[in-house]
Amino acid sequence: MSTNNKNLHLTDQDRIIIEKGIENSSTKAAIALTLVKDKSTIGKEIKAHRCSYNPSCANKDECSHNHVCSDCPDFKPFKYNRRDRSPGACNSCSKYTHCRYDKFKYSADLVHKEYRKELVDFRVGINMTYEELKSLANVIVPLIKAGQSPYQVLTNHPELNISKKNSL
Repeated sequence: MSTNNKNLHLTDQDRIIIEKGIENSSTKAAIALTLVKDKSTIGKEIKAHRCSYNPSCANKDECSHNHVCSDCPDFKPFKYNRRDRSPGACNSCSKYTHCRYDKFKYSADLVHKEYRKELVDFRVGINMTYEELKSLANVIVPLIKAGQSPYQVLTNHPELNISKKNSL
């Protein structure tokens, strides 16, 4: 068996390398080469986990509304095309504090904490009390013992509110 890490999840160290790459103005391809990952993986990681900060409105100079940008129907954020191409976050930009374009930061520490929390949440288990589980079993078990398939049980008893896709 190969020890190639190509198909594994990104680690905390991988995310730190991505953050440092963004800070050094490296391209997604260069970061991917460093991590031995595909550049699309790096791009998806940055786009999925970057944090946005509220930009100024592009209509700011002609606006007749007063300080209601978040609720304004005419709100239009500035678009910055270079950031969207490579690498996808503003960490390395020297004009970040004065820039009025839409801003995105990538923080490896925050992303990894979010990832770990998500892993724990997915592994928690079913979200029901013992009594609810027992009443569900009282309906399902006799039907399964009588020879019905799980699919039949779920089709004939929609009141159970169980998804056919990820159940039994």
